[in-house]
Amino acid sequence: MKKLSWLNAMLLAVVVALPAGKVLAHGELSSSAPGHEAVVMSPEQLVLNFSDDVRLLRLTLVHGASHNMDFGFSPTTAAQRTFSHDLPELMLGTHTVNWTIIGTDGHTVNGSFNFVVSDGGEQAELQELSHNDHHQH
Repeated sequence: MKKLSWLNAMLLAVVVALPAGKVLAHGELSSSAPGHEAVVMSPEQLVLNFSDDVRLLRLTLVHGASHNMDFGFSPTTAAQRTFSHDLPELMLGTHTVNWTIIGTDGHTVNGSFNFVVSDGGEQAELQELSHNDHHQH
């Protein structure tokens, strides 16, 4: 009995000592093209890069305050880090990308970022930026 109790105590100590990040790992958006707050000419694709393999459950693109842009998104069944979607010609102005993923730990994470489509001024170039965007668990 004492051996079993000692073994249980050691197993518990190992589990407690594991880094929480590895046990509760879930992906976060690390970069995108267009990038967060980028000013671009109408991009041909939307690319999302996550820190871990994830399944992309929801992806919306909203122009202005409420105009949802249909670009044929379907939820993914396979986990991966990078997702690329062809886009139609986008209207000038602010576009918000909303996404929901599920990580390997089973937790869903929501996030969003925005970019501006310009008619080609000096700042209008395709930018890929790191994300410190806001997301929720």
